[in-house]
Amino acid sequence: MKFTRSFFSETDDTGGLSLNAATTGTGTAINFYDCRQVNWWVEGAGTISGGALVIESARRSTYSGTWHEIDAITASDLTGGKGYGGTFPFVPGGYLRARITSNITGGGTVTVYLNGLQN
Repeated sequence: MKFTRSFFSETDDTGGLSLNAATTGTGTAINFYDCRQVNWWVEGAGTISGGALVIESARRSTYSGTWHEIDAITASDLTGGKGYGGTFPFVPGGYLRARITSNITGGGTVTVYLNGLQN
């Protein structure tokens, strides 16, 4: 019998950190080729009055074209430390990242963790 496990452990998930206390920018792209499912956790900090971010995938971390959008998040929903999570059955292309598409406003920030379920 083969068991599944998380790509990053709950005790050290820093390897899955795509955006850290960010208000703008593109997060680190992480390779999830050997994962059959991926998930993300987005945390807000402080007051967030506007902005948006996406979770997206591509075949290479260096891909310069338009990445495939998997999820879109309204940042104001994360104000006051709220969290948001999502999951997808397989990463199209193998790489996953978070990207802020509209600057986070109101003085707060967002942090995005990515993880995968390995076979």
